[in-house]
Amino acid sequence: MKKRVVSAMLILTMAMSLVACGKKDEEIPAADVEDTATVAEEQENVEVLDESAAFWDQVSEDGRVRSYLNGEWVDPKYGRQRPVAVMIENTKACLPQYGIGNAGVIYECVVEGGITRMMAIFDDYTGLEQIGNVRSARPYYVYFASEYDAVYMHAGGNPAAFELIDGGLVQNLNALKLEGKKGSAATYRTGKSEHTLYTNSDGIGIGLEKMKYDMTLPANYEPHFKFAQNGNNLENGQDCQAIQMYYYTNKPYWIYNEDDGLYYRYEFNQKQVDATTGKQLTAKNIIIEDVAWWIYQGSEYLGYLLSYNTGTGKYITNGKMIDIAWSKDGDSDITHYYDLATGEEIQLNIGTTWIQACQHDYSDENVFYADKNDFSKAK
Repeated sequence: MKKRVVSAMLILTMAMSLVACGKKDEEIPAADVEDTATVAEEQENVEVLDESAAFWDQVSEDGRVRSYLNGEWVDPKYGRQRPVAVMIENTKACLPQYGIGNAGVIYECVVEGGITRMMAIFDDYTGLEQIGNVRSARPYYVYFASEYDAVYMHAGGNPAAFELIDGGLVQNLNALKLEGKKGSAATYRTGKSEHTLYTNSDGIGIGLEKMKYDMTLPANYEPHFKFAQNGNNLENGQDCQAIQMYYYTNKPYWIYNEDDGLYYRYEFNQKQVDATTGKQLTAKNIIIEDVAWWIYQGSEYLGYLLSYNTGTGKYITNGKMIDIAWSKDGDSDITHYYDLATGEEIQLNIGTTWIQACQHDYSDENVFYADKNDFSKAK
């Protein structure tokens, strides 16, 4: 893959400032640090057949390949097929969520009324007995899903989202049209309320078969990210052990754990947990993408100016943070992220990535703490 460098003009026009500090006093629930170090060690200690092979061409001794989503070792049956992106509700009433901890990439945006919604992208979704709950489409998530050539699962959606879906930007699984009995339909309900629509690994397979989608990746498929095989410690970055996002309904924050090198996720003043495993959600990479936005006339629905646009943001990993620029050339083109100091495209660490879209005029309300103890005191 050719090396990409962001233009000097883009760097100059985007040089913006960061870093802030906190507020009141409150105790943080202890993170669930359990098997993450063991899992990471298993990923690192894999024998590679050809050490000189390019990252995406590597094959492990037991036949696994690198996941296009998170760079981890995965069965080629799933790692070399099109991923599936599932819309996930994120209000307090819907908690807990299921299956989200198995996603390779997760997006989070404010949708309307201050609430956020998530899109979890999976390559290997086998063995997941429950995923969701599944919620409705929004146009910016359609754009995000198209960047991965993902099949997009949702439960209905607003008019702007359907305009893109009907226009062919993505192939979709509309859960409302594929709903039925668990085990024989793509989606099923566990109750009568709006927060009870779910899918699972079998359901996704049923939906894909019914829609007759070809899950083969095109020969010229471009992986969304670059990964640093030997790790990226952001040597010139600022310390960042805690992140408080501005989202005012769920008030999410991340706390860094030095023992396993992961950020642990909290929202609604509690741990955010995947009920399938009982484990707290974590991320190896966090990207904050500042985006211009608007509200659709006559509605509460937000829109984000993604295509044919550029912006700034943050890349956070391994307890460090750098300023970045992002660029998206077209509707289904990949969003590329660049180190604002060097202009070079960033290389992620192997592991789960969370991308948090940030309304650009609220970006100053995100707070980054060099020391997590300072966050604990401020909170």
